Amino acid sequence: MLDDCATKNLTPAKTHWARPLDAPPYYGYALRPGITFTYLGLKVNERAAVHFAGHPSRNLFVAGEMMAGNVLGKGYTAGVGMSIGTTFGRIAGIEAARAAHKEAQHETA
Repeated sequence: MLDDCATKNLTPAKTHWARPLDAPPYYGYALRPGITFTYLGLKVNERAAVHFAGHPSRNLFVAGEMMAGNVLGKGYTAGVGMSIGTTFGRIAGIEAARAAHKEAQHETA
């Protein structure tokens, strides 16, 4: 990290890629911490049904980051959560509609 713009006696050291913020305008926005990816999520089956005590729920389905660990295992590629959300969102939606239809038929019987 020895270059003409490197810092000295600072941790962490910075290379020439660090640039000073010395020309306005300056902008800022509020941030707050949050968990966006746990590598685990809820255990689901191929129908996106959440498992409880090893058994799939009849009426709880998830998609996206809530079940990404089932697909990704121990790794994560940026943006793949969108694919998981899109694919399993469709599956979960279809399965939720089927579950609601079955429940409605059961209530009228």
